[in-house]
Amino acid sequence: MKYKLDSNNYYELLFMDDKKRNLLLVIPGGAYIGTAKRESWEVAKAFSDQPYHQAIFFYREDKLLYPDINFEGEQVLKKLKDHPLVDKIFVIGFSAGGHYAAMLATSYYDYIDKLVLCYPVITTDIEFSHKNSFENLLGGNCDEKSLEQVSIEKHIHPLFPPTFIMHTFSDELVSIENSLLLIKALTKNHIYQEAHFYPIGRHGVSVATAKVCFEDMSVKDFVNQYGYIHEWVNLAKKFLLRNE
Repeated sequence: MKYKLDSNNYYELLFMDDKKRNLLLVIPGGAYIGTAKRESWEVAKAFSDQPYHQAIFFYREDKLLYPDINFEGEQVLKKLKDHPLVDKIFVIGFSAGGHYAAMLATSYYDYIDKLVLCYPVITTDIEFSHKNSFENLLGGNCDEKSLEQVSIEKHIHPLFPPTFIMHTFSDELVSIENSLLLIKALTKNHIYQEAHFYPIGRHGVSVATAKVCFEDMSVKDFVNQYGYIHEWVNLAKKFLLRNE
């Protein structure tokens, strides 16, 4: 079912049944330009054997800038949390969607019980930053103060939710240093965390199955080269079920 927001953005919600359950909210990547199809319902399907209701947040139909994008994110989290069939909220974010998920978790941690971040954009440090994501988030207003406000590793605090991280060392678009800086900040604040790094994998591998094959690769080559990364899905399932 589709739920519209005050903007043209929306979220889609799929209930497993009529029981109150934890909910898995997926926030796709897309450099804050759009929402990647390969990181939306195919991700939810990969977790469909788990006892969760599911939702996908399509947050770039209207390209709200920071901080308005945060206010809308809070609205979505509140609507989901207030739903009578929703208990805890687990958020999975990819790339820029991982940045958005982590940014929401710094401010609205009361709504997010666990966080899964896949090759997330984290830092505005010029050496490791994914410049396009922050230009699209800030509307080109990338002054020092604005960049400081959206550099996630600088805003982690002791109430930040338990976090699972996945990244590849060969990511050519979002450097693995983004995840390493996040790990350092989480460790400093004593946040429960789990991280899995893979040696080879292009940015945007998603759940690394044939269904999310890159358009410029054959399915056979994609699965042969990157299929082993699908392991992160099973590890994340265990993380979400674990009582830390």
